Amino acid sequence: MLPEDERRALERIEAEISATDPTLAQRFRRPPQGWRLFFVLLAVTGACALVVGVLAGSATLTVVGLATVGVLVVDHLSRRSRA
Repeated sequence: MLPEDERRALERIEAEISATDPTLAQRFRRPPQGWRLFFVLLAVTGACALVVGVLAGSATLTVVGLATVGVLVVDHLSRRSRA
């Protein structure tokens, strides 16, 4: 978390960019569609690796699937808390 003075400075910079270049500001507000698709495919792949690893008794595949899903969940939760 940023200190309060840095957060206010960042908000001023964001407001200034929004006023001077709305197109650029909009691009920074949401991730590109290609990345969204990538993260969805990564989540599905990780979940499949986790399930197949558990069913097949493969510790390596289970750990890879669990790590992938875990990282995506933590990333998602951190993005929600920032918004």
